[in-house]
Amino acid sequence: MAGTNAYPSFSNVPHERRIAYKFTVDGANAPALSASPLNLHIASVSRVSQGLFRLTLVGTYRNHVATLGHLNVNAAGQQRFFQPGPVANAGTSTPVTVDILVVDNAGAVQDPAAANANNFIAGEIIFCDTNAV
Repeated sequence: MAGTNAYPSFSNVPHERRIAYKFTVDGANAPALSASPLNLHIASVSRVSQGLFRLTLVGTYRNHVATLGHLNVNAAGQQRFFQPGPVANAGTSTPVTVDILVVDNAGAVQDPAAANANNFIAGEIIFCDTNAV
């Protein structure tokens, strides 16, 4: 077993790749990526269906470790929460897609609040970009 001092960062994940993301949400309308320099490794974001958003990454990555994030809303009383969803194409030659869900207190997928500059989803996606340690 390799020691963490052999890894190229201050993480216990070998060959860790962290991809930060931020996009604005507007109810049932299309989301929009925040301006550069954010989202340098994100090709696009789309609304797949009610409360389901898909990030398509620019590159390929081997092993998905975690999708972290939060939903920020402008109005009090919005019972909506960030939930990570399925990750597709990890370990292939096709760019990775990461799904993000917005759910309510009952776990039902719901659209987030309508447009406001303070309504966004942001976070990080972490990959271990090696086959084995």
